[in-house]
Amino acid sequence: MEIRGRFAKIIYRGNNSYTVAVFEMEDDEVTVTGYLPEMNPDNEYRLTGEYVEHYRYGMQFNIEAFEKIQITDTDKLIKYFSGPEFKGIGPKNAETLVKALGPEAISLIKEDPAILDEIKGFTPRKKDAIIAGLQQDREEKYYFLTSNHLSMKNIMRLENYYGTNMMKIIRENPYQMVRDVDGIGFATADKFAQSIGIPLDDVNRLAALAENILLEECIKRGDSYLEYQEYYELLERNEDVSLIDIDQVISELFRDNRIAIDDGKVYHITQSMAENYIASYLSLFPAVPFEEVDSDRIHQQIREIEKEFGIEYQDKQKEAIEAFFENDIMILTGGPGTGKTTIVRGMVKLCQYLYPQYHVTLCAPTGRSSKRLAELTESEASTIHSLLRWDKETGKFAKNEEDPLNVELLIIDEFSMVDQWLFYNLLLAGANIRKLILIGDQDQLPSVGIGSVLKDLLDSELFKVVRLEKIYRQREGSDIIELAHDIRNDQCTEVNVLHDIRFLECDPANVRNLTLQVVNAALNKYETLEEGFMKVQVLAPKYQGVNGIHSLNNALQKEFNPPAKNKRELQVGYRTFREGDKILQLKNQPDDDVFNGDIGILEEIIYAREDINNQNRIIVNFDGIIVEYTSDTFINITHAYCISVHKAQGSEYPIVIMPIVNEYGIMLQKRLIYTAVTRANVNLIIIGQKEAFFRGIHRITHYERKTTLKDKLLAENWWK
Repeated sequence: MEIRGRFAKIIYRGNNSYTVAVFEMEDDEVTVTGYLPEMNPDNEYRLTGEYVEHYRYGMQFNIEAFEKIQITDTDKLIKYFSGPEFKGIGPKNAETLVKALGPEAISLIKEDPAILDEIKGFTPRKKDAIIAGLQQDREEKYYFLTSNHLSMKNIMRLENYYGTNMMKIIRENPYQMVRDVDGIGFATADKFAQSIGIPLDDVNRLAALAENILLEECIKRGDSYLEYQEYYELLERNEDVSLIDIDQVISELFRDNRIAIDDGKVYHITQSMAENYIASYLSLFPAVPFEEVDSDRIHQQIREIEKEFGIEYQDKQKEAIEAFFENDIMILTGGPGTGKTTIVRGMVKLCQYLYPQYHVTLCAPTGRSSKRLAELTESEASTIHSLLRWDKETGKFAKNEEDPLNVELLIIDEFSMVDQWLFYNLLLAGANIRKLILIGDQDQLPSVGIGSVLKDLLDSELFKVVRLEKIYRQREGSDIIELAHDIRNDQCTEVNVLHDIRFLECDPANVRNLTLQVVNAALNKYETLEEGFMKVQVLAPKYQGVNGIHSLNNALQKEFNPPAKNKRELQVGYRTFREGDKILQLKNQPDDDVFNGDIGILEEIIYAREDINNQNRIIVNFDGIIVEYTSDTFINITHAYCISVHKAQGSEYPIVIMPIVNEYGIMLQKRLIYTAVTRANVNLIIIGQKEAFFRGIHRITHYERKTTLKDKLLAENWWK
């Protein structure tokens, strides 16, 4: 449906440009809702969309597209051409122009700017001002961009970055936006480029495509580089890139500093920068060391802490605490139950005694791991993204070389999950750090992002490492710890069904039903279903298949949160979100204090017809933190009845239920099963095939991530 109206006023405007506005029609006015730029009250628009009756605010027009109607009234045209967009024109020149070209002046100039040459007395400077003014017309610009598949959100990002040069830059080379503006990928730029007629064999497109292929392949593998020949063959197999000189494309990427090539290895520039900076930073660390502390004083303070905590540190634990004060960089590694947290508590307390003028900062890669760290150490802890003040809109960190962290002592937990790019950005803001402690379990899964930073640092043998082997935990969950260490040390020949562990063997066809029964029994231990959802977690390694995460989530939702008259639901793609659902956060949203891996309960669904902005909304409660989602952020959540082992890393749950079947194939391997087992801290129930379990724990992946961080560390520290 199409209506015409003159823009009158704004009622509401969100940060994402979602707008509620009033437009005046001939004999009436209408409330219009949708994504709109700032508009000129003098202009009339053609609006496309449909009328929707809002239960509270009455009839509204939900806009899908808009177009400014060209001005044809002589007086208004003169006023338009003498406006601020047309520098140096003024009313007299505007009147001359309109008299010469008539009411269709705007259309005529757009079709053929040379028509301005026919106007008597119009100098080249005036002609340029008219053409530039039409190009700077924001409403025309927005219409052009949105009609060519760029969202208002991305338009705002581009405008913030490029300013008045935006149109010129993205018309000449749409693929420039991929390199310059975080949050805009190749697919978005390519869709826009194709829409405005950029040919498929355009050199800028092929270079951007080749760069994207390199980065995506490295992300998929976790490698920081590809061998040159390997990369060449990958491009050769792409039907677009293979049509031209591949060596030329690679050379162009190298000249533009979009890739790095060294000793036959091709890096995306971000990963080359990350490795080089990490190696350089750590070789020179710290810029200003702490003053030495007398060892007798350290021993005395440890004894005081033991009295305060009511514990007695073992020799290896004391060694770790002492090493903290004797070394600028220390790595603390060990499996579950080896006392890492007890040691960190001691370090923090000791710092308060020995360095009272400095603050110890604790952080971890995920929201759940940072909360767990804070609870166990009784100290404040944050995510690395929060510490660096990550902006989800721009994808950039506010803390950097120009504005470094005000941190002298930094402790990072769950360091095995930290990838190269994140560690690089942390060190980039680390000019004031004088003591760095890295804590992690090298036998867990590596980071989701590129690199194997913990392994590379350990393998370099350049830093003080304290390895904890002895198990100290003698309470609920200790059987699980014994099993984890047996898996880690290749000593697991049987799963002993003890107090904390159950292994329920069954045929793969029965795994789903048995999982439902076990989950039901586990949930019955808790007073409410919501409490149970937070304590009981099903983990699986694979999304697809009969016993995959998607299938189990559907079955668990149907069993434990079925449709009901008093529960609203909303279809989003293939998922049905329902009030009462267990929800998993998929991306960091630091502004909302919710992070990748957090789990909450869906408390309320608000339908678009009830919403002032005509948007569906989902409200989720993450342990007291209320987060609201709309259509543009629905992609950030999914169901959490069953989640992947990767998503669970950094978290612990009282009860873990883990299906294990041959169907999972090569996903079943030692590191994954070890990581899954160590997520349980009270009870572990394994369901399925023992042969699949034992095949998995004896399958050690022979693919080691390819990085050169270790080599660069050794090169920087050759003199040590």
